[in-house]
Amino acid sequence: MLRSLRIRNFRNLVDLKIGQLGRVNLFTGRNNSGKTTLLEAVYLMLGFGHPIAAPQINAFRGLDDDLGMSPIVVQDIAWRPMFYNLDTSGEIILSAEHSSLGSLELTVSLGQPTTIELKTAQSSLPPGASVSLKDLLFLFRRDGEPLVSNYLHVAPDKMQFNRLDASPPFSTVFLSTRSGGVQGDAEWFGKLQVRKQADTVVDALKIVEPRLQNLEANPASGTPMLWGDIGLSELVPLPVMGEGMTRAARLMLAICATPGGVVLIDEIETGLHHSILPKVWQSVDAAAKNFDTQVIATTHSYECLEAACQALGAEDFRLHRLEAGKGQTSEERKIRCVTYEPDEIHAAIHHNFEVR
Repeated sequence: MLRSLRIRNFRNLVDLKIGQLGRVNLFTGRNNSGKTTLLEAVYLMLGFGHPIAAPQINAFRGLDDDLGMSPIVVQDIAWRPMFYNLDTSGEIILSAEHSSLGSLELTVSLGQPTTIELKTAQSSLPPGASVSLKDLLFLFRRDGEPLVSNYLHVAPDKMQFNRLDASPPFSTVFLSTRSGGVQGDAEWFGKLQVRKQADTVVDALKIVEPRLQNLEANPASGTPMLWGDIGLSELVPLPVMGEGMTRAARLMLAICATPGGVVLIDEIETGLHHSILPKVWQSVDAAAKNFDTQVIATTHSYECLEAACQALGAEDFRLHRLEAGKGQTSEERKIRCVTYEPDEIHAAIHHNFEVR
């Protein structure tokens, strides 16, 4: 489990330090305070040096590295915004302390390409573009020792990087407000069925839909998806039951399907009515403990924050707030993290705690 984080020179975070991470973590703060950026930084670092994590975090924001675009355009709209103040002369440094793996650190920089592109008549590269193009360079360290050195090179029709033979020691899942799909949900559920652990998800979803008796991963529609038994003459596709049902299922499936790993959830309250949020938090907490999964979530909702504090004990729950300092210099205005002690949480909520 991650115990602490430090994020330097990544998007709008110049130097953010976060301590006292718990099993379940909830981050609040105003728009543009860096909540989604924090999740992206964790996801990027827990790629353990795999370059594919870089285009993935852009895809979470709806910004795909379209291979139909010029590599120069990809570099300008996808890669440069990863660096603080668009300054690509420095390094992104993402570091953490892990309970069993020790210190982890990933550095990302733009450097000289390992692969040179030569312009041909069919190439989308303009004359001289091979001189200005750079690669994203990745160096991952554990306890100070370099473990993975890799690069990401974008050519007009493909991405290139070195194959990694070793798998990460644990999985990381990122749930954005737009991520997920019915086929992926069915695959997750199927794996849980094989391990005889699917009942955990079904029981949690009964909070949202009390009529639910069972779930089934079925390809009857041509695409594998989840179908639910709610006492009708036939099973009903899960998406038909509503956005809240789909979102709740995706939350529980992600936690249960990532044992020993980390699940990152952006705007966890999306699609969920405030009246069921306390029970949803209870289910999240129970699943996280049962599957040894760490949850790091964000919210814009005061009701979501209040529900979490109402439903969860202080043992594993941590409340954090990202906020910009007030002052004249960039150092004084940089975004910082305030972590509330257990005995401070309820007092903070009842004294105009701002989440938007």
